[in-house]
Amino acid sequence: MTKKFDKNIKSSWEKIHKSDLSWRSQLIGEIDKAFVIPRYVDLFYSVFGKNKGISILELGAGNGELSQAILAKNLGQISYYLVSENYFQGAISLASHGLPSVLADAQMLPFCDHSFDGVVVFDVMHHVDHPHKMALEMMRVGGGRCLLVESNGLSIFRKLLEYTPGRRAAGERSYSPWAYRHFFERQTRFNVTKFTIFPFLFPFKCPHWFLPTLVTFNQLIEKIPILRWQCSSVAIVVEYDET
Repeated sequence: MTKKFDKNIKSSWEKIHKSDLSWRSQLIGEIDKAFVIPRYVDLFYSVFGKNKGISILELGAGNGELSQAILAKNLGQISYYLVSENYFQGAISLASHGLPSVLADAQMLPFCDHSFDGVVVFDVMHHVDHPHKMALEMMRVGGGRCLLVESNGLSIFRKLLEYTPGRRAAGERSYSPWAYRHFFERQTRFNVTKFTIFPFLFPFKCPHWFLPTLVTFNQLIEKIPILRWQCSSVAIVVEYDET
């Protein structure tokens, strides 16, 4: 697929990401590489690990560190992995890391219907202005399955963070589980056959000496009744067919 870049788009990507440090790493520090990225990779393969030779579109791939981590574990499940960014500098940076990349707005994708077997999104939907349009585009270009990790609107900790300057600058807006579900189920063209959502991770920046404790805490919190819904994110798997 041809890379498409629009040099007329003025980007704030470089104010958010760095080629060697993602926005997520800047926010949560050492736990990102120590635990969070491997956890995302495990999540991806829990959803797509039984497939062979599928094509995947990842929207809003940032600096590509998650994409590269997923591809490093590929044992034939993925035949083609395309990443996108909404900013020219981001798309160029992704391509420089050897990732097939395209400049694209997640709310208006430049692909034909059913172009990919699956669409994945890591921490993007809670940044866009029209999440229901993004949900429609994910379903339209995908082949019946979407995977997302998004901000948890039930988490008091996460909601408070959205008032901090950095998060406000990034336009973060978390949603409740039923709001995420509605973004997909409101699409009249598609029928959601299965919607799974569950609490996912509670990372934050900490001193190096506290890192092992924070990792243990993250391993446990997803399993604790009631408290688990204070995790800062949710993982979402959507299965659907066309009506």
